Amino acid sequence: MLANLMRWVRIRGLKEGKFQKGRVEGFEGDVRDDAQRPQDYGYAANPVDGEGLKLEVGGHTIIVRMDRTAERPQLAAYEVAVWHKEGHMVRLRAGRIIQVDCDQFIVNAATKVQLNTPLVQGSGDVKAGAISLQSHVHGTSPGPS
Repeated sequence: MLANLMRWVRIRGLKEGKFQKGRVEGFEGDVRDDAQRPQDYGYAANPVDGEGLKLEVGGHTIIVRMDRTAERPQLAAYEVAVWHKEGHMVRLRAGRIIQVDCDQFIVNAATKVQLNTPLVQGSGDVKAGAISLQSHVHGTSPGPS
């Protein structure tokens, strides 16, 4: 009886709501619909399908953990990542490094963006409106220094 409380299962078709709910598929004939998937405060994900652990208590099925092993990034020891199946991620690396890999990086700040660093480097052009820092030239005019 205790061996059946927690089991590795496939999870299909998560749907959003107060709790996410999905279909849990275990051994042949062990299928449960509308299994609840609670998540920790401050973290939300909707992987839709994947693999995970289910907990069965008193006829109530709860999805305890869920992963998508096919797309999961391979991390170095002690690294932590928030990742998407398309490959973009935020990675916490050794040496106090935060690495962001993406196609577009968008910041929506209502009042200010502040960088407290002695150096900012870039590999491309920086533009303010339509003015390029690479091709913008100031002329000189006679007058006091």
